[in-house]
Amino acid sequence: MFWQKCAKQGSKLKYLTQKLLLLLLAYFIAGCSALPDDKALYLTKSMGLVLTVPPTEKVGSIDSHLVEITTKGESHRFIAQVEYRSNEIAMAAVSPSGVPLFDFTWFSNKTTEINQYVSLPFVDIRFIIADMQLCHWPINIIQSSLLGSNVRAVQVEDTNDKKAVWQRTIWDNDQIIIKIDKLKGSYQLENVMRDYSIRLVNLNKESE
Repeated sequence: MFWQKCAKQGSKLKYLTQKLLLLLLAYFIAGCSALPDDKALYLTKSMGLVLTVPPTEKVGSIDSHLVEITTKGESHRFIAQVEYRSNEIAMAAVSPSGVPLFDFTWFSNKTTEINQYVSLPFVDIRFIIADMQLCHWPINIIQSSLLGSNVRAVQVEDTNDKKAVWQRTIWDNDQIIIKIDKLKGSYQLENVMRDYSIRLVNLNKESE
């Protein structure tokens, strides 16, 4: 009887141990799946943007831009070529004199590959990917990609500015965070919270 009782207790202990291990494994897997990656960027402390694959109409296209970034009262320019693939966004940037600055490839299913050849303290390359999407992606995709409890994206076709084709605003708790103007041949994005703006001037007619 004694040994039978010990055997039963041993089996019960083994069962509880296995159950505990399974629970710990499930917890670990859930924790790993919840870890942040480079597919989402926070534009403010409470609002983020999930980066997504190019829309169908952009796949296979190549854009060339003169890019002007203004931050902290200083302006910086470079030339960028962007290629949109079904699950990737590839970009290479050079200075106006032709010096390579950086290149990156954003993938939908793995970590972004970034190569930076010179110091660029005025820009976070990751945010350029978000800027491109905010300007080029359809407004319904932008709206569905926003993170936050009270955020929204609005696009107005009929603007007071006769030069603007449309204007987009990104709101967080009834405050404008980002404003984008689509002009003929260019985009102008202003991030009010970061005191940052980027202007994309199309260098190829196909992207206008």
